[in-house]
Amino acid sequence: MPEIQTEKSHDLKMQYEAKIERQFLKGTKDEDLGIYCDLFSARSNIEGQDGGVVTALLTNGLQQGTFDAAIVVRFMDGYTAEAVVAETAEDVLKGKGTKYLKVNVTKKMAELIKQGKKRIAVVCTPCEAAAVRRIQQTTGKDCEIIIIGLFCFEAFNTDRLREEMKTHLGVDLNKVEKTQVHQGKFTALVEGRVVSCRAKDLDCASEKTCLFCDDFTSRLADVSVGSVGSRLGYSTVIVRSEVGEKLVKNLEAVKGTVDTLKVAKIAKLKRARAEKSFAGLNKI
Repeated sequence: MPEIQTEKSHDLKMQYEAKIERQFLKGTKDEDLGIYCDLFSARSNIEGQDGGVVTALLTNGLQQGTFDAAIVVRFMDGYTAEAVVAETAEDVLKGKGTKYLKVNVTKKMAELIKQGKKRIAVVCTPCEAAAVRRIQQTTGKDCEIIIIGLFCFEAFNTDRLREEMKTHLGVDLNKVEKTQVHQGKFTALVEGRVVSCRAKDLDCASEKTCLFCDDFTSRLADVSVGSVGSRLGYSTVIVRSEVGEKLVKNLEAVKGTVDTLKVAKIAKLKRARAEKSFAGLNKI
């Protein structure tokens, strides 16, 4: 009976998230933004995507000894990406920039824990943040895990994105140097020129599992970062825990205010899409 199973799975998910919130997070709970104790817009002095805040947090954390290693996602050949370990500021810089791809970071995290690493920072999307928390619960106080969660509406499948970009933009994905999604517009830098289209035009290239995810702002992270709600060149930063407060404390950045209504609007859209997707399963 699909309907009963779906409702049960949803209830279990909500119970799990509530347990994580009680165990790790602090602050005021907002239906769309999640739990947070601080929220601001920022642009660091490091050149990076949307203000370079994630890169700045990681480099500061490594230099100040807040954590011993960070798991970041780095582009590989053919517009693919994989999780790698960064132990120096130079390693972090090699992984800067947003990758709109689904990458498993928990496998790399498990490897680090087996190697004896005790203090680890992880940069990941909402679905991966939930998986990281599960591992963190099993390690107890033996490991200090810091999660920097990224805003994520959906991730692209590389093969399908390659086809869609050829159709809509007439470009070879293998030659793309940088991509960005901002205010509903997908932009790519290809051999020194900029091409763009509506992000909606590339919906067919998204991972199908993303249709069932209702978390846009990485609600289970210690610090969430994304571009929505901030002006171009700035990042929206949502601090959700005491660990997150310590991480952003020494962040050198120009700060501003966040348009929370814009963040809430996208969060509502993603939640509604997930509800619609699950409702479709119930009719099967």
